[in-house]
Amino acid sequence: MNHARGSRPQAAVAISPQAERLEELIKKAPKQIDLPLPNKREAGEHAEDLTSEPEGVAYEEAPEVGGLWAKPAGARADAVIMYLFGGGYTISSPRSRRKLAGHLARAAGTRALVPDYALAPEHPFPGAIESARSAYRFLLGGGVDPGRIILAGDSSGGGLAAATLLALKQAGLPLPAGAVSISPWADLAFTGRTYDSLSAVDLTATKDGLQRMAADYLCGADPRDPLASPIFGDFSGLPPLLVVVGGYEVLLDDAVGLARQAAIGGVDVTLRIWAGMQHVFPIYAGFLPEADAAIAAIGSWVRSRLEAH
Repeated sequence: MNHARGSRPQAAVAISPQAERLEELIKKAPKQIDLPLPNKREAGEHAEDLTSEPEGVAYEEAPEVGGLWAKPAGARADAVIMYLFGGGYTISSPRSRRKLAGHLARAAGTRALVPDYALAPEHPFPGAIESARSAYRFLLGGGVDPGRIILAGDSSGGGLAAATLLALKQAGLPLPAGAVSISPWADLAFTGRTYDSLSAVDLTATKDGLQRMAADYLCGADPRDPLASPIFGDFSGLPPLLVVVGGYEVLLDDAVGLARQAAIGGVDVTLRIWAGMQHVFPIYAGFLPEADAAIAAIGSWVRSRLEAH
């Protein structure tokens, strides 16, 4: 692509006026991924500033996992979405995905648990995996049937959700009903072509910024370890996977590659690419109609998986 960074290519797909407004807001703000770590962490807590409050959702602390519960009115009590927040394994918190978890729980008619997990550079790989596996054990220990659990996450959390599936299989633990990866960062070896080919239209993520986060997280570990980069994993025997991604993300090849690798392993995979959308666009629920449509689609998929069990 020869157009300047942040400009939409000629013959670009039509997006909503709200999405156009979001792009203008993002362009005017400092690029979070390039900030020093303390500033990046502070900015990461404002990820949901534009997100609407989900109606009829109550929140409770989940001290056992350092996180929170989102409980929609009328939600089934026997099913849980375990949601892993994104942030390049170095920033963000359960609070930074409080509203998104509530919207997803409401759409699926379930509760959602948003656990905390170990962040780098203080706690490098495999700290996040160990935290996620521990949170899953917490649900099992609380009597939740694994067939009533859906793993989910965005960005690094989307990659972590897929990697957690691999870790659960490796540990011989009972598997959940499925997983949802939103804009997954699934390839810390950076083999995808879209890191370069879509760099001009992705307004938030950059290859350089992600490489710095990967170095902090891996701390010398092999970037092709499937628990760090599930795009290299063996998905045989794992439950269905839904992958949702924007068409204007440098992580597009991560999402496509993750879906492909899962399909090679015999997994039932659904890949949804929203044309013209930016990284983790579903987080803008209530602001973007495209985000609302994606959340409805995710909710429908989760319901179908739970019904299948």
